[in-house]
Amino acid sequence: MGTELGLLIVVKNEEEAKRARTDLSAAKEKYARLEKIFSRFDPESELSRLNAHLNEAIPASADLTAIAKKSLDYYESTEGIFDPRIIGHLESIGYAKDFKKSDFTPIVPLSPPDISKDLKSDLQISEGKVRFSERMDFSGIVKGFATDQITAFFREMGWRNFLVDSGGDMFAAGRPPESEKWNIAVEGVDEKNLHLSISEKAVATSGISRRKWERDGKRFHHLIHPKYPTNFSFDLRTVSVIADSAEEADVLAKTIFIKDKEEREKFVESQKISAIFLFYSGRVKISSSAKEHCVLG
Repeated sequence: MGTELGLLIVVKNEEEAKRARTDLSAAKEKYARLEKIFSRFDPESELSRLNAHLNEAIPASADLTAIAKKSLDYYESTEGIFDPRIIGHLESIGYAKDFKKSDFTPIVPLSPPDISKDLKSDLQISEGKVRFSERMDFSGIVKGFATDQITAFFREMGWRNFLVDSGGDMFAAGRPPESEKWNIAVEGVDEKNLHLSISEKAVATSGISRRKWERDGKRFHHLIHPKYPTNFSFDLRTVSVIADSAEEADVLAKTIFIKDKEEREKFVESQKISAIFLFYSGRVKISSSAKEHCVLG
């Protein structure tokens, strides 16, 4: 999934440890299956297959169908900021290959994607089939979706105390050994100064600490506004959101990051979102709703 994964189950004895190892292996297989469905860098993935057959209604897996439906909902709730059609713009600024390859050669599209239309005109779902009229990339939601799926699997297997970390999209269930809540670091912030203390909550961080690059003297990053795809702001480094599900936290963190400077904090406070802002200046701002989850040094 282009990131590091971390899974932890708290056990009481060796018998539980043996069962936990089996479930951890099964979780790893679930991640691999989801990557095979949603990777835009794998030409054999289900997503790539749909992207290669535009304007055709193609039978889709339950997971891809679910993500497509959720994307339509989030497109509406974020007023178009969450838009999976952004793939064409990402490729045109150099994010066309797996980031680990460090190859930021842009792909100039034969015809730039028109994403001014409502998403539902380009993404249609009917009777188990999905139809793309423009190419899609669901990476803005998949890590959160995967985290929630693994969380549900662990609960189904009877585990109460565990941590699921899909490259920063996390769910902390129950409690760790010798503590009432899970202590979670905030990316880019010294734990001595600030960390999270959560239980039965998800946290997701969206930012440009890693996925940023420079070409021909211009700086780029992967979190761009669909309506202003050539504008790149570097005042904000990360946004972390605490929510009831990793999927919700994931989408909210990206939405808040992409929003205009004037809108960000107003949106967070009006919606009572638990968010932590880390600016490149080093300044940290904690929303009113997030303070109950924060431990200050």
